[in-house]
Amino acid sequence: MRSTLFLIPAELFGLPVFGFGLLLGGWIVLSVLAMGWLVRQQGWNRDTAGYLPLLGLIAAAIVFLLPGMVEIDPATRLPLGVPVKGFGVMLMLATVAAVGLAAYRASQMGLDPEVIYSLAFCMFVAGIAGARLFYIIQYWAEFQRASLVETLQAAANVTKGGLVVYGSVLGGVPAGIWFLLHRRLPVLALLDIIAPSMVVGLALGRLGCFLNGCCYGGVCLTAPYALTFPGKSALDPPSPPYSQQLEAGWNSGLWLIRRGEEIAIGYIAPLGPAADQLRVGDVLSKINGAAVDHLLDPERLAKIDPARRTQAILEAAQERLRAAHGSYEVETADGRIVRWTTPQPPPRSVPIHPAQLYAAIDAGLLALVLWFFYPYRRRDGEVFALLLTVHPLSRFLLELIRSDEPGQFGTELTISQWLSVAFFAAGIVLWIWIASRPAGTALPAASRLATE
Repeated sequence: MRSTLFLIPAELFGLPVFGFGLLLGGWIVLSVLAMGWLVRQQGWNRDTAGYLPLLGLIAAAIVFLLPGMVEIDPATRLPLGVPVKGFGVMLMLATVAAVGLAAYRASQMGLDPEVIYSLAFCMFVAGIAGARLFYIIQYWAEFQRASLVETLQAAANVTKGGLVVYGSVLGGVPAGIWFLLHRRLPVLALLDIIAPSMVVGLALGRLGCFLNGCCYGGVCLTAPYALTFPGKSALDPPSPPYSQQLEAGWNSGLWLIRRGEEIAIGYIAPLGPAADQLRVGDVLSKINGAAVDHLLDPERLAKIDPARRTQAILEAAQERLRAAHGSYEVETADGRIVRWTTPQPPPRSVPIHPAQLYAAIDAGLLALVLWFFYPYRRRDGEVFALLLTVHPLSRFLLELIRSDEPGQFGTELTISQWLSVAFFAAGIVLWIWIASRPAGTALPAASRLATE
C-alpha cells in the first residue's frame, strides 16, 4: 500500500500554488495553447468546443477544491501541501490507457478517433460522478462535516479513493448511450469498441485500490500470497483493513478464529509481546478473567441461531480483547495463564486476501478476451454483451472474499452482488435480442457520420 506518493507544496517562492495562484496561471496558459493547437488542426467546430467544459472544470477544481485538500502538519499547524494519491494517479493512467485503446480500435475500423475522445469525456465525467455518488450514498456518515463546504470538499476528493465500479457503469454507460444517440452513431457498434477499454480501466483502477488500501479482502491465514497492510505512517492514516481489524480486537496482537465450537488463536503479531508466550492454534478458555463460554449471557445466546452461536462467541471474545486497553490476560485450554501489556497496537494488519490484485488480474484477462473476440463477432453488441455476462460472474465470486461491504436487503449478498445479478440478467436479455437481429455491422455508416 502506498496511498500518498508525494506532496505538492502549498507555496513556491512565497506565492500560493493553489486557488488563485501559480497552478491556475499555468493551467490558463496551457489551456490557451491547447485550444490554439486544436483550432489550427481542425478549426473551430463542435469537437473543439467540446473541450472547453473540461478545461473550465479543471480550472474550477484548482480554485475551489484543491485549497481544501491541503494537508496540515498537526504539530506546527503549517500547510504541508496537497497529497498526490496513488489511487488518483492510477485513475489517470486508467483513463489514458482506456481512451487510447478505444481510439486505436476505432481507427482500425475507419472511425475518426475524435469521436472516441468526445465520447470518453462524456462517459468519464458521468462515470466518476456516478461512482462517487454511489459511494457517498452507501457511506454517507463518512462524509458528514461541520459545514456544507467541508462536506462537499470531502465528497469531491476522489483521489483518496471511494469510487464504486458499478456506480461508474450506472452513470457512464447511459451517458455514453445518450451521446451516441445524440450524434446519430450506432450504439451497439461503439459499445463493442469501448468494451475492452472499460475493463482495462477497471484493471488499472483496482491497482489504485491496492495502493489506497480500499476494496480489501477478508482475513487469509493459510495462503503464502496473503498480504498485511500498515497502520499509520508519516503521510497516511491507518489503512482501511487495519482500522477494521482494530475494531475487531487486533490491538491486542491476537487474532482469534473458530475451531469447531472452540475459540483459538489464528494469528499472533510478529515480534509482539505475546509472540514468545502463545502459539497459533492455542485454544482459549478465558479472556481477561471471563470464561469464553460465558461471554454471552444464556438468554441472549438462546436467541441466536445455533449455526451462528460460535461466531457470536468469537465476536464477543474479540470485543473483550478490544476493550482491554493495553493490558491482557488469557488462559489456554491446557491451563497456561499468559499476561502481557502493549501500549501500541501492532504496526501492521492481520494477513488478508489481496482482493484488489485478484480483481485487477480478472479485469486484465477479461480485457484480453474481449479484445481478441472482437474480430469474430457476427453482430453489433456481442462484445458488450459478453462483458455484461462474464464480468458479473467474476465480480459476484470476488465479493465472497471481500470483507468491506455488509449484506443488503436482509441477506448476506452485498450491493455489488445484487447488481451483478441484475447486470447478468441484462446481458442475457441483450444476447437474446442481438440473436434476433441480422448479422452484420453498422460501422461503415458510422464512419461516414463521424467524419461529416
